[in-house]
Amino acid sequence: MVRHVFIPKIFLFLFLITFQQVAQGNDKDVLEQANIAFKDNRHNEALIHLKNLTQKEPNNLAARLLMAEVLIAFGKGATAEVELNFAENLGADKNRTFLLFAEAYLLQGKYHDTINHLDKQVQDEILAAKIFVLRGHAQLGLRQLSLSAENYQQALLLNAVNIDAKLGLAQVALNYYRYDEAQTYVDDVLSGFFPPVNAWILKASIHQNIAELDIAFKAINNALLENPNHIQALILRASLYIEFIEYESAKKDILTVLQLVPNEPKAMFLSAMIETREDENSNVREKLSKLSESLSTLDNDTLDNNPSYYYLASVVAFQQNNYEAADQYIKNYLNIDRLNIKAMTFSATIHIAMKNYTAALSVLNKANLQKENNPKVISLLGLVSSELKQYEKAKFYFQKVIELLPDSSIASQQLAKNSIDMGAYQQAIDTLLSINASSEYQSTISFLLVQAYVKSGQMTKAVALAEKLVKAQPDNKEFLHHLGFIYQIVGDYNKAKQAFEHALSIDALHIKSLISLAETLLATGKIKASFELLEQALLKQENNKELISALGKNYTQTRQFKESIVWFKRAYNIEPNNKDLLKQLSFSYMAAGEPVEAIEIIESYLSNHEKTADLFVLLGNYYQQQNNFDKALQSFNNAIKFDGEKGKVYFYIAQFYQANNKPDDALEAYKKSIAWSENKQIPLVAASQFLNQQKKPLEAIKLANDFLESYSTKLQMILAHSYYLSGQYDNAEKSYKKTLALTPPQDEYHDNIVVGLSLVYQAQKRNSKATQLLTKYLNKEPMNFLMNSSLAEIYMINEQWKKAYDIYILLLTKYAQQAVLHNNAAFAALNLALYDEAEKHSLASLAITKNHPDSLDTLGWIYYHTQEFDKALPLFRQALALDYSKIEIKYHLALTLKALNREKEAFNTLLEVVNSKRDFPEKKEAQQWLKLWADALRTDNDI
Repeated sequence: MVRHVFIPKIFLFLFLITFQQVAQGNDKDVLEQANIAFKDNRHNEALIHLKNLTQKEPNNLAARLLMAEVLIAFGKGATAEVELNFAENLGADKNRTFLLFAEAYLLQGKYHDTINHLDKQVQDEILAAKIFVLRGHAQLGLRQLSLSAENYQQALLLNAVNIDAKLGLAQVALNYYRYDEAQTYVDDVLSGFFPPVNAWILKASIHQNIAELDIAFKAINNALLENPNHIQALILRASLYIEFIEYESAKKDILTVLQLVPNEPKAMFLSAMIETREDENSNVREKLSKLSESLSTLDNDTLDNNPSYYYLASVVAFQQNNYEAADQYIKNYLNIDRLNIKAMTFSATIHIAMKNYTAALSVLNKANLQKENNPKVISLLGLVSSELKQYEKAKFYFQKVIELLPDSSIASQQLAKNSIDMGAYQQAIDTLLSINASSEYQSTISFLLVQAYVKSGQMTKAVALAEKLVKAQPDNKEFLHHLGFIYQIVGDYNKAKQAFEHALSIDALHIKSLISLAETLLATGKIKASFELLEQALLKQENNKELISALGKNYTQTRQFKESIVWFKRAYNIEPNNKDLLKQLSFSYMAAGEPVEAIEIIESYLSNHEKTADLFVLLGNYYQQQNNFDKALQSFNNAIKFDGEKGKVYFYIAQFYQANNKPDDALEAYKKSIAWSENKQIPLVAASQFLNQQKKPLEAIKLANDFLESYSTKLQMILAHSYYLSGQYDNAEKSYKKTLALTPPQDEYHDNIVVGLSLVYQAQKRNSKATQLLTKYLNKEPMNFLMNSSLAEIYMINEQWKKAYDIYILLLTKYAQQAVLHNNAAFAALNLALYDEAEKHSLASLAITKNHPDSLDTLGWIYYHTQEFDKALPLFRQALALDYSKIEIKYHLALTLKALNREKEAFNTLLEVVNSKRDFPEKKEAQQWLKLWADALRTDNDI
């Protein structure tokens, strides 16, 4: 029996995700007792088990998910939300929590929230059908009956046996008073095996509406036989008792409901109805709470009659490094004299000092429209564009300045620096060498030349020029520090140390040299000396933020994140307007596991300072890491609103949508990123890979072909893989072979190309060709991980278990900590009936990955084959808590439940497996089992 195993393939990365330990011993029994109670509708009992278990084991993911399901069954949507948030933080499969969140919202009457929440596109048909059903429920709640019906019909198109969709259509028909149609849908559901309680409730509701109260009463009693504490069923039966004028019986049902759900609105209403009917003189009033809002009014600012005061105040504040005050003063000035070029350029200068480059760009664009060809405005536009990494624009502006001021050495230097930043190092060198500058700029030009030489890999020239500068001015501490910095880059730490120490001998408090020397000591393993150097310097300059920040970085580099927070916080308190310190502090908070604090300080800064795109992007990333997707998207959109670099921000937004299973939105954002990015390669490659993952290889081919000539080996490889995915195997083979011929063995994508070509051969039913190709390269590199794994996969597919097992054992001699190898070795051993070896490797895999679904499934499947069903069951449940979409695991769960005589849950689980349009190697077996089980159930019913 072959199954889809957990093996790395081309373009897929292995993420070893650490979750909580697998529940052991009695805790597994408690969880299973809770499961049994829940499936038998003994919700109170299930809740008691789960509360006990989660008190003892608060991070038990399966227990948290089951708790949410039980609370939803109780009608406690808000409490279920709390559990679902907890489960998501523990790593629960978001496809599963996604649906449960929607159910929780529905219980609270949050119909619009439900619809917004369900705005998600998925590929799995069963999951998509469930989304359509829940959306239909929400629209039913909003009385949007035609939209509701459309969603239920869509669900049935995807999954023809979706019971909830049929019951949804019955509810729509009931709302249109089409009772016969409603009854047809309901009876269809009731004719199946193990019909849900809701079907009986709906049948009772239909017959109540057409005054067939006896039939309705019988149906609702069937529902309550299945679940005696079902809230909706109890309420409906109470309403029937009222119609039968059996008030005492109705009161008993209402009391049961109010004990289960205090203040349940419908039960309260029925209680009031009974009260009024029992005593016609009583006056039952609804108490309405009225909310009053108080509005605060802000006085309008009065403009000063002397605007020059604002300008002067701004200049003074700027000189004192009080940029926030400077910005406010110049804004006050510009409110009066809006088109003053001098004030506009000064405003831009303040923004640049605050590193608010997008705000500076906005001001400068207005200034440039107001007065064209102003060298200062154009020069600042170039500077800001360069800082925003819009290097082509910056180049245009700097070249424009040189045209206006051909003798300007500064403009040429700016152009050269921009060339360095954009990676055009030789262009920068040529520009710098052509400058005929006075001696006052020669050192700056030399500095830039050294930088260009370093970046272009011309280290010998860089060192020689830096040494030449020091020889010319041996006591220049800046030149000495620069030389030491170059030595640091080339890895000559002894000479770097000497240069920094020489600079400090000239000025013992030269901050740059102190910090660089501390970095050198840290790099050479002299950690204690590095810390002592900075601490001693701080004794003399206790409030020097650069030294304090350097200590923070030292703690960060030595992974002492809690301590780094103390120092970055101290530096930030000295200069609370410093965005770099803010970012470093937030990074430390995140690394120390304190995300709330990281988010709070950034939000606080954005509330009290000028809003900038870079901080909104950072905030968006942090929110995304915390699974707060609404806030993440809001932050990314704010980044665009505040003039963020659109290519980069749209890339983040695309990744956000991709992570949240919104493929259309993701693709649209990727296309915008490509359009806005100067360097299109990163979004282009990401978009092509994404299209392949979405099973749209033809679109990936078109996208890749549009840019193929301009871009990398990786894009060529993606094109070849796209041909493979689209079934164009001849084109895929040609493309892979062409790329392989042009790719040297040392290229990072070489192995992926070889494996990709082997996949093509397999698809062409040329397995021997694939095997020969991989073997050829393995003869040169016998321990190659990717190629060995690919070869083993071929053996697994062809059920050559011994050959596959031998490869995994070989690889484990070198890669003993690779969980995937242990897991695959376990599966191969299982198929060789080497159960002890299989269990050993499976446990080793779990020891590394903790709770990876595939590893849990493999161990469970081993225990199934050794008939240790009680051991297998919790492993399958835990695996599905992490990834609910895995049909193979559901199949294994169904067989295990059947072995434990859990007939109802086994049958319903197997039914979901068979109805899934997703294929897997054991699908035919599953269909055969379902037919056998159904026949057996029919026989039992006949008897």
